[in-house]
Amino acid sequence: MSSSFGLRARSKHRPLYTIDESDDDSDVLPRKRKKPQEKIEKIVRSETKDNSCQACGESGNLLSCETCTYSFHPSCILSPLKSPFRDNWRCPECVSPLNDIDKILDCEMRSTVAGESDATKLDSKQNFVKQYLVKWKGLSYLHCTWVPEEEFLKAFKDHPGLKAKVNNFHRNMTSADIPNEDFVAIRPEWTTVDRILACRGHEDKKEYLVKWKELPYDECYWELETDVSAFQTEIERYNTFQSRSRKIFSSKKKGSVKDGAKLNTQKKEFQQYEHSPQFLTGGTLHSYQLEGLNFLRFSWSKQTHVILADEMGLGKTIQSIAFLASLFEENVSPHLVVAPLSTLRNWEREFATWAPQMNVVMYFGSAKGRAFIREHEFYFPKNQKRIKNKKSRQIVDESKQERIKFDVLLTSYEMINSDTSSLKPIKWECMIVDEGHRLKNKDSKLFSSLQQYSSKHRVLLTGTPLQNKLDELFMLMHFLDAGKFGSLEEFQKEFKDINREEQISRLHTMLAPHLLRRMKKDVMTELPPKKELILRVELCSKQKEYYKAILTRNYQILTRQGGAQISLINVVMELRKLCCHPYMLQGVQPDVNDAKESYKQLLESSGKLQLLDKMMVKLKEQRHRVLIYSQFQSMLDLLEDYCSYKHWQYERIDGKVGGAERQIRIDRFNVKNSSRFCFLLSTRAGGLGINLTTADTVIIYDR
Repeated sequence: MSSSFGLRARSKHRPLYTIDESDDDSDVLPRKRKKPQEKIEKIVRSETKDNSCQACGESGNLLSCETCTYSFHPSCILSPLKSPFRDNWRCPECVSPLNDIDKILDCEMRSTVAGESDATKLDSKQNFVKQYLVKWKGLSYLHCTWVPEEEFLKAFKDHPGLKAKVNNFHRNMTSADIPNEDFVAIRPEWTTVDRILACRGHEDKKEYLVKWKELPYDECYWELETDVSAFQTEIERYNTFQSRSRKIFSSKKKGSVKDGAKLNTQKKEFQQYEHSPQFLTGGTLHSYQLEGLNFLRFSWSKQTHVILADEMGLGKTIQSIAFLASLFEENVSPHLVVAPLSTLRNWEREFATWAPQMNVVMYFGSAKGRAFIREHEFYFPKNQKRIKNKKSRQIVDESKQERIKFDVLLTSYEMINSDTSSLKPIKWECMIVDEGHRLKNKDSKLFSSLQQYSSKHRVLLTGTPLQNKLDELFMLMHFLDAGKFGSLEEFQKEFKDINREEQISRLHTMLAPHLLRRMKKDVMTELPPKKELILRVELCSKQKEYYKAILTRNYQILTRQGGAQISLINVVMELRKLCCHPYMLQGVQPDVNDAKESYKQLLESSGKLQLLDKMMVKLKEQRHRVLIYSQFQSMLDLLEDYCSYKHWQYERIDGKVGGAERQIRIDRFNVKNSSRFCFLLSTRAGGLGINLTTADTVIIYDR
């Protein structure tokens, strides 16, 4: 059988790579002494194109292979070299491409077509061999290929690192706890265009720099137009953004730089929306959301910084997006949205749903990925022809502010603190801070960092503007308007007796221009009433034994007067864990091999779990869908064991789940006719940016 495999290349007519024609057996180490090299007899390839590039078929400045008759343009080579080409350069056909493997994704027995010599022996042209699914360096998942194991075995000698990759792949596949039905080597999102970042080449050979969905900016690659021709919507969107930006540039160039800057600073008279605006494509705003939009627009016109403090679930995100979209209609940008990392993807989705006409960039990730974003998403290239000011007859360079590409930048609290040098120089039209109660401490790094950012308008979003005491609300107002709310001492003195009706009325008057808060019971009267049940559960016999043991073991700590509080807190935490399940305590869980006996002991050891079992069985029968919250990851592990024994499909999100995987699990639960019955969530990771509207029952396990 001829040992060959197809490697996806830019040329449509690329011949199959043959291992016999490679230089895998050649001496790849540099020689200590230079010896006169013998003239190499070149391999004559049947498909050689005379005096033209083997990839594109055009003539020009060609690079000839030392060991065969192929020639290429340097730009047409699969992996163009940044350093100068060597004199003894060999084309991709003559060098083993296995050295360019980025990662191994999958392994399975696959059919392959045998060569004529082997076909007579096998009496068949089809044979099943072990093959690896490979992603190549410098190429996207669109170009992954299957490589027979035989090719790897032959390349191990000259590429020791390749053997390590194969061993690591098998080790990871063995240790990975992923059900077979959920395993996907290449997710569909990884071969779906998310954004087009740049374009190069001519009409006959055009390339696009592509960012793929659910993948970071580190994995952006140049793709031929023919390879992404199925994604015309994204290509047209890129062209629309480019043409719109050119129009803005031309309008700025008509006057001086100073006059051009007035484009964003001029504010129109406040116009109230009577109906949901047509530029919002995601649906129709509720009446209270329309009121929120008008409140934000009125505050903008009056240059009053505000807090949108609606109760959780009333759509503060959508109201904010509608507000920024209305400013976009008036050519006002750029805007900054700061939110918890876990909610950024939800913000991006809502922008794509409600205001797809806006260029929204999500700024987070590795240092390499963020550098890539700054290079390709922040600014348009500097105009070679500088602007000429007709009035002063001076030639002035375009500033970075005038060349900003995006309309909205989504970023996290961490990026605000770490990338200040890149974000602070930008003059923001509007800054929106989600979960704004994080700014209640003026000594926090986030507070001091955001105070340094230049923004004409500030909006805080929070469902809990007043959590513990009135001082926290003052600090939020101080962040918005330090001039009006300057002294905490004076504020405390003025409202020292807040229980008096006179002071409450005066506080409302002071806050009214800056704060809008609505409750669900007031604006969503059509919602069915929420049923909240608190079920008190007795400890089982085993739990009572362990409870007494913990108290007895720590008797001296409990009876000691004064002393360190930490020891007492540890005792209380041990008791809390015990009340959830004794297996959460170290050394309590027995080592049982029988699955049925293990499940029986798991259930009998906890009164809470016994009650949960009865509830879950009935909820399953009645086709309910359940969310179970716990603040302990070890408790979620036990609930996973319980669901697995019951053979119930479930999802889980805790602090270890990344942003992309988090959204995939949410989508898998929310999809129509989903087989997932329950969702296990930690209270910390599952409290923000979670839209699980298909669930109708919430169980807080360890309240």
